[in-house]
Amino acid sequence: MPWINILHISLETWGCFFCIVFIICMVFSHEFESKKRGILINLLGTAAFLLLMDALAWAFRGYPGKEGYWMVRISNFCVFEASDMMFIFFHAYVCCLIFEEKEKKQAPVRVWLGYLIGTIGMVIVLISQFTDFYYYFDADNFYHRNVGYPIALIIPLAGMILDLSLMIQYRRKIKKGILISMLSYIILPIISVVLLFFYYGISLTNIAMTLSVILMFIAANIEQSRELLRKEKEMSEMQTKMMLSQIGPHFIYNTLTAIKHLCRTNPEMAAETVDEFAVYLRGNIDSLTQKKKIMFTQELNHVRNYLSIEKKRFGDRIQVEYDIEEKDFMIPALTLQPLVENAVKHGITKKEKGGTIRITSRAADRGYEVIIDDDGVGYKPPEDDKIHTGISNVAGRLKSMCNGTLTISGRAQGGTHVVIFIPAE
Repeated sequence: MPWINILHISLETWGCFFCIVFIICMVFSHEFESKKRGILINLLGTAAFLLLMDALAWAFRGYPGKEGYWMVRISNFCVFEASDMMFIFFHAYVCCLIFEEKEKKQAPVRVWLGYLIGTIGMVIVLISQFTDFYYYFDADNFYHRNVGYPIALIIPLAGMILDLSLMIQYRRKIKKGILISMLSYIILPIISVVLLFFYYGISLTNIAMTLSVILMFIAANIEQSRELLRKEKEMSEMQTKMMLSQIGPHFIYNTLTAIKHLCRTNPEMAAETVDEFAVYLRGNIDSLTQKKKIMFTQELNHVRNYLSIEKKRFGDRIQVEYDIEEKDFMIPALTLQPLVENAVKHGITKKEKGGTIRITSRAADRGYEVIIDDDGVGYKPPEDDKIHTGISNVAGRLKSMCNGTLTISGRAQGGTHVVIFIPAE
């Protein structure tokens, strides 16, 4: 076997191996969006298949007998088809990065034209098997280009120019590192095509496309790592904002004023309130460094302390009912208390006679529900930035820490209905 064949087979076998390794990495990586991960896996898989088939094409080139006859034809057919299939997946990756799912219905004609170009390329490859339009084989099973071969280069080239126009127009929607790696998928194959016009005998285009796909994989992983760091930073900032929003100066001032009054009228209750206030503050401060979920009973005790303090301030204007059916589940710290505080401050204490807060926990389909009902003035979208921040923090922590949800709505009979859903572990 000539040394050039051995070189091709070695390079493409190793390239195929690395693509398979990267596919395994992507399969077990759950940080990526499922659609982007699926497209990258398809790109890497097609690249691995392309290299494997091209290696077989070189290995069986000129191989005698029926075995050589069929292997050289099947492998070359697969190489041409895989090349067009890679363009389709690349075009899908470009569109996935640029357009949201809801935007695709209004996407420019170029989006659908890209898929059409790739499909046309694959159809012509299939027709070529019966017409020898792209290539043919001699009696010794050697591959030769035919008169239509330039079409096999022009079709994907047209698709790449189309994708290039999309990337330039919507470049602000694509991260810089990913954009550079995607441009390599256009630039490197074009360079290889130009070189092949002057020197025929090396599969530069296939190697260039695979190298570009690997660069896209690396860029996507780097960007994903940056995204995870950004989310961790946001989570840290969210925790700080949450603590500051929950330990409000007005609540501290009002509680201390109530304690001062109790010191004169009921010293025993004043001491009890000091203990409850200390536990309340400790719970809020601990939540700043709490990166894991806590037991629901722990969060419920924190709420009981808060409500006990408020009852000493407002007396019979605050009534509390508990219907706790389920306790054995985990919840992000300071999830329930901010919502109960909103019910007190912006619900029942806004009514002259006050009202009732009812806290319920129960099993739900595939998880648990915690419900806070009040018969206060009714739910209104928060206009105060502080209230909005508190609710956003709760919803964000539920989503990021346990994939939970927060739903707030008005009650038909007046008041507010809040539902926290915690998926089962």
